[in-house]
Amino acid sequence: MTQAQQDTPPKKGKKKLLLAILLVVLLGGGAGVYMFVLKKPAKPPTAKVALHSVSYTMPTITTNLDDGHIVQAQMILELAPGDTKTEVTKDIPQLNNAAILTFGGMSYSQLLPTAGRTQAAATLQAAFNTVLHTGKKPWDTVDSILFSSFIVQ
Repeated sequence: MTQAQQDTPPKKGKKKLLLAILLVVLLGGGAGVYMFVLKKPAKPPTAKVALHSVSYTMPTITTNLDDGHIVQAQMILELAPGDTKTEVTKDIPQLNNAAILTFGGMSYSQLLPTAGRTQAAATLQAAFNTVLHTGKKPWDTVDSILFSSFIVQ
């Protein structure tokens, strides 16, 4: 290398490159500090807690129908969200009685088709809610009745 080459200052391109790299590092570091230190974390959206319905499986009921046939049914009571089964458990004798009286007013030909069983479930639901909605609140409420077993003979 000659003396003239050694005395010339470095090219401006290298300075610009170093300056650009330094600027990127500083901006990236500043953004990182902002994200982790200065910026408040976003609050997750508050969702309302949905209450789940409660199920209660009734003891199997076997009783006579109005026309002399027999029905045997296993029912699952779907209670209103937030109910605890306390009232249902306490009122099992009255609920069994309501089911026996309700089925006792029905016939084999009514209960054989699906529409008849659907109507029986609606009638039982109303009868069960009448029993449950007596006495002191809070009451359990039957939202629907599901048959897990249903036999008519």
